[in-house]
Amino acid sequence: MKYNFADKVTSLLIASGAALFVSCAGSAPAVEPAVAESAKKNEVPVEDSLPERTSEKVSETVEGSVSLQGAEPAMEESRTELNTELGTENEAPVSAEAQAADDLSAVLAASSVVDNSAPDVSQEVAPEPVSGQVAETAAPDTVVTKVSFFAIGDVLFHTPLFDACKKDAAKCNFDHIFQFWKSDIESADIAAVNQETILVSREMGFTSYPAFGTPDQVGEAEIAAGFDIVTHATNHTIDRGAKAVDYTLDFWKGKGDASPMILGIHGTQEDKNTIRYLEKNGIKFAFFNNTYGLNGQKMPDDRQYLVDMQDEKDEWLKPITEADANADVVVVFMHVGTEYVPIPSEDAQKKVAKAIDAGADIVVCAHPHVVEPYGVLTTKNGNTGLVYWSLGNFISNQKENPKLLGGVAKFLVQKTAVGEDVSFAVTEATFEGSVTHWDAQGYRAIPLKDYTEELARKHSGKHASLKELQKLFQEANEGFSKCGTGKASEKLPMSIGRLRK
Repeated sequence: MKYNFADKVTSLLIASGAALFVSCAGSAPAVEPAVAESAKKNEVPVEDSLPERTSEKVSETVEGSVSLQGAEPAMEESRTELNTELGTENEAPVSAEAQAADDLSAVLAASSVVDNSAPDVSQEVAPEPVSGQVAETAAPDTVVTKVSFFAIGDVLFHTPLFDACKKDAAKCNFDHIFQFWKSDIESADIAAVNQETILVSREMGFTSYPAFGTPDQVGEAEIAAGFDIVTHATNHTIDRGAKAVDYTLDFWKGKGDASPMILGIHGTQEDKNTIRYLEKNGIKFAFFNNTYGLNGQKMPDDRQYLVDMQDEKDEWLKPITEADANADVVVVFMHVGTEYVPIPSEDAQKKVAKAIDAGADIVVCAHPHVVEPYGVLTTKNGNTGLVYWSLGNFISNQKENPKLLGGVAKFLVQKTAVGEDVSFAVTEATFEGSVTHWDAQGYRAIPLKDYTEELARKHSGKHASLKELQKLFQEANEGFSKCGTGKASEKLPMSIGRLRK
């Protein structure tokens, strides 16, 4: 939108009938917004890939303003018109419809027995992040682009989940696991899943706890669901040795362009040294994934690059700092914390703070197998980051209510360009509940907001309680202060930048 300040000021002078001194700031020619092209899922090498970024990210928006001195009351009508023409144009959030699913969908649709005695806390009251788009707002030369994220926790395959596949190769399709979240996955600009257990072939043998080996058809289902990122650095990564890590890497490589970005595991030292970048809607992201440990197992001496670790010397922080100088936004997926505890451990809090001080803007954690709070963490050095302390289990055979409950992270990153000035911010963040449900039709993850007492009664685990699941998720949403985290709805938008103390 272009605005002719000269004509407007002239009309104001005529209306006042007096000579005025007029000053006008921010009246540079408007820049027409360009629609950001959707970037292909490819990895950009670090060296010589982009021009050098400034050491500090711009965090303030510049707006044009008009100052009129000595104007008489008769000018009020024209001033109101001027302010109206410079007003902000807001975009309404767009939400995706939930995908129906054969038999279980019928149960969901038909069920009218919903317990209204407990509060509906399946998600915080906040607009659903909108898929990437371009919009012109306040100042006439302002261009805004957005990238929406979707992330789920542990895909943890115990024997009951793959037993039928183990017995019959014709029963190895696992698409149903993601079916009730598929529309959300597909509508997000970037969707990530934590593949807790390493993939293996039928010939290698499918196994469960304590040395997991998951059917590679689970990887096929993750591709079909629409995931863009798969994280593999967990405490179970080398349960089946280096051979299984190599197999998993080859499996993904064999998918070519259909393969998601794979984080946390590497086939060579060179690959480990290569930071993963992805540009989406004009915003350049850097991604990392690492784990606190490997259940006491060790990588081969000559292959210490296999799994990304949170080492005691804090070498894991250096690539994050490097990426912060080359990317607009840095996202770190951390495997950290204490199992089955609803509040992040002291170790997790210290490591997440270190990651934020090193350059991470968003940290998404897994490992506890239960949901933990989320919010905005401000470190002692004054740096801030959006943190999801634990997404819990997305799918597993763990039976107690806290382990049946998972969390889905949804957040929105926005780029605002005002002329040559550019700033980045996390503008929206929500946390939605998900329930691991299994019955005669198999295992599925169902949104907590759609879960009913009837489904809980039909749950084959015989432990599901809708009221308890709702209560647990409410506690997770309200527990941010217990881990020094500010409430997301009160702290957002969160400017992305580094104080570098």
